[in-house]
Parts: sequence; C-alpha cells; structure tokens
Amino acid sequence: MKSIVLPERYISIINKIAITAKENNFDVYIVGGFVRDLFLNREPKDLDIMVCSKSQVEYARLSGINFSRILAKKYNLHEHVVFERFGTSKLFIDNEEVEFVMPRKEYYESDSRNPDTSLGSLEQDALRRDFTINALFFRLSDMTILDFTSKGLDDIKNKTIRVTDPSNAKIIFNQDPLRILRAVRQSLQLGFSIEPVTYEAMKASAKRIEIVSPERIRDELNKILTESNSSKAFLMMDDINLLQKILPEVARLKNLGQPVKYHIDDVFMHSLKVLDRTRDNLALRMAALLHDIGKFKTYKKDSDRISFIGHDIESTKEAEVILKRLKYPKDFIAKVCVVIRNHMYLKMYTKYWSDSAIRKLVKRCDSEFDLVMKISKADYGKVNDANKLLELNKRIEDLKSKNMLYPKEEILSGKELMGIFNKPAGKWIQTVKNKIEELQIENPQITKDSVIEAIKDLNIL
Repeated sequence: MKSIVLPERYISIINKIAITAKENNFDVYIVGGFVRDLFLNREPKDLDIMVCSKSQVEYARLSGINFSRILAKKYNLHEHVVFERFGTSKLFIDNEEVEFVMPRKEYYESDSRNPDTSLGSLEQDALRRDFTINALFFRLSDMTILDFTSKGLDDIKNKTIRVTDPSNAKIIFNQDPLRILRAVRQSLQLGFSIEPVTYEAMKASAKRIEIVSPERIRDELNKILTESNSSKAFLMMDDINLLQKILPEVARLKNLGQPVKYHIDDVFMHSLKVLDRTRDNLALRMAALLHDIGKFKTYKKDSDRISFIGHDIESTKEAEVILKRLKYPKDFIAKVCVVIRNHMYLKMYTKYWSDSAIRKLVKRCDSEFDLVMKISKADYGKVNDANKLLELNKRIEDLKSKNMLYPKEEILSGKELMGIFNKPAGKWIQTVKNKIEELQIENPQITKDSVIEAIKDLNIL
C-alpha cells in the first residue's frame, strides 16, 4: 500500500488533533474525499474528522462536538459551531476549517434528500457514503487506512467510481439524487470511469433530481464548469437523461442543424465545443454553454437556407430565466447576459468601421468587453473570422494608447446643467447627460465649452 504523505499546511492541524485525542481517550479518523486525494497526489481540502469516544459510551453521539470543545479550549481557538441534528461541529484551526463528526446511520423520507441520523458503527458510516473511493478512513493513532467496502483502494488504483453498496445502487441514488451529479463531476475531475452497475443506477434515478434544491444543483454545475473539458460531463448528463431535467433548454439543442457555411456541428455540439475553448472565468464558461440556446426559438428554414435571426437576444432572455431558476446571484446573471447579448456584435466588425463605432461597441459591452472578446474568439470557426477579431483588438489598443477609446469622466454635473438651463432637478438631467455621452463617444476629446454649445439647442421641455 502507498505510504501517506500529509500536505505541509495540514501537518500542524492533524498533530494537534491526534495529540488531543490521545490525551482524552478518543479515536479519531480522517474520512472522505480528503483521504482519496492523498492517494491521488491531489491537494486535499475539506478536512473531516470522525470522532469516537472510548470511555463515554452514553455520550457517543456527542463525541465530535465534545472533542471539538476540548480542542478549542486546549489551543485557545474560536468557539466551535455546532450542528445538533447531525451531531457535528466545525472549528477553524490554523486558518483551515475542520469538521468533526460522529459515525452515523441515515434514514431518508421519500420526498427529501436530507436524512435523519443516528449513531452508527464505523462500517455503517462507510456504507452510507456515496462511492467507495470516498469511504476510506485514515486512523491517526497508528496511521492505518480502513477500507470497509473492500473496494476503495482498488477503485482508486483502477480509476473507478463505484457506489459503496452495488446491491443497493438504485436506492443510494434515489435517497440522494445529487449523488448522480456528483458522480458525473468526480468522473470529470479525477478522470475516472463509472462502473456499469453504478452508471445504470444513475440513469434509472435521474428523474429523482427534482427533489434536490436548485442551489445544490447550481453548486455542482459551477464545479463542473471550472474543469477543463467540461463537455464530457454534459455529454454524460445527456446520456443518463439528467441534462433534460436540470437544463432542458440545452438538451433540446441536439440535432438542431446550422448553416454549414458557419458550423459543421448541430447547436448542441457546437455549444459544447465553444465551452471547451473557453477558460478560467465561471461567467464566461456559463455564457459559452448558453450563448446559443435562443436558436431553438429562432430557427427558420427557407428551402436549404437556415437562419437564426435574433438568437442573441432570445438567448439572453432564456439564460436569464435559467440562471434565476438555479438561484444565481443577480450580478452573476447580469454579467452572463451582457456576454451573451453582445457575442454576435463583434462578428459584425469590418475594417470600414469608424472609431466612434468601435467606442460604441466597447461601451455596449461595458466592463465585460474582455469576456465578450473571448467568447467571440471561441465561437468563431474560421481563420478569416478570427483575424477580424485580431484586427479589431489592435484598433481598440491603438485608441486606448491615444486616450481616445473611453470618454472623459462626467464633463458636466447635474448642478451645472441646472444652472445652464435655469431649471430645477428632474428627469430631464439624465436625458441631457445621455446626449452628452453620445457627443463624447463621437469625440472623446470634446471640450466642455463645445458640449455646452451643443446642448443649448436641446428641447428639454
């Protein structure tokens, strides 16, 4: 068996836990994905410690809570946070969050994925977990790995995701269908395959995802979208009929043809390829996934000619609905929608555009211009089109270097405008400011006096 090497940043924390456990007659184990990642040479996170009292059997359900209280007192830590229902508590030790838990059994109601719990054995705790690779226990007293499923170590070695109890695979996913999405995500993250019994159970239970809260689905999608080659996860979700449940707007893009002149793939595969060609930014990757969903509603075929006129606007509307449904923050939704709404405008660029037209484009995209540029590059399929973006970017940089890209900051205040027009404050001020902004976009170097002359003729009554 491979020897365990603890990450440097966790050594002090684990030593404190092990010493305190020995002094106070507790058995402690590192459990879950942290142990898996140690074997995979991945940087682990989410340190969970299972605590068993050797002496106070009648208080065994409170072992994790009691141990964290002792630990906090010994090392003068902030008060622990207690979750009575699950018999768990959390502490910050050396700036890392550590959760302390009891070994437990779980009981599920048919309409909820949130279980009731009771004290269980170590083996019962291992079997109530999702996958064998996440059910390994690392005992700190003698640095021993416990593999109660007898498959965890082998599955790590063979790069396999398997439920802890294959004979009850469907029940495991029915009880908590979020595990289906976690299996997809971990398969992508780790580069593991899903063994057939587990995969078929995922497929059979996909419709149960409706009992999972939108927030939890959102969090898993975010993790998937921050991985490279995210398309693999969405193809798997489609194959097991999960995509149709959580993102039906994306699933319906399958087999929706496009003009061969522009794209050789249907809209679904094209969207996934654009997704894989983007990097790093979550809003950008979400925009890449959703940038063409409006094509389903705008699809028109006249003889052999296919068009999607207005799909950027329709895609923006659809994206907003989807992201609200999944409970994304308002500022995130706004950012994604700006990117989607403007991803087609950069494609309209020609070398004949005026400088003011370029300034209007940059203004239209606002602070998300860089993301719009990135998605446009990812969306293009032809070298000539990509060269157009390079030329546009060069012109933007030239204007920026000459201080001719962005208008100056507010050239006339509301107070000054009231004096010029001899009028009290009102909505008219914003009307005038909008006109001033147009003048500045036409000529960023326009003087204050020239602006005053230009606006004096405005009819603001």
